[in-house]
Amino acid sequence: MARYQLPANVIERDGPFSEFKQDASIVSVELADGRIVEQVLVIYPNEVWAVRGSAQMPFEPQNVVRVFQSSHDLATRTTSEWAVFGAKNAT
Repeated sequence: MARYQLPANVIERDGPFSEFKQDASIVSVELADGRIVEQVLVIYPNEVWAVRGSAQMPFEPQNVVRVFQSSHDLATRTTSEWAVFGAKNAT
């Protein structure tokens, strides 16, 4: 199982999400403490592979209470500047 998986019940409740590439979506997440983390790259259905501007996971996935897509998320595409940390996240 991957370490950076968003809770399946949250994904099922809040999804599906528009994809910018097959099986890849950019979303925002709301954490239990009210913080919002934007521009999270999620690979179908719930694996976090990157967060724009972060070289490592900036939040604990189990703390996610809501997942959504803003107009900013929908307009975002990944570039080589994004540090992909989730590709090696299998435990």
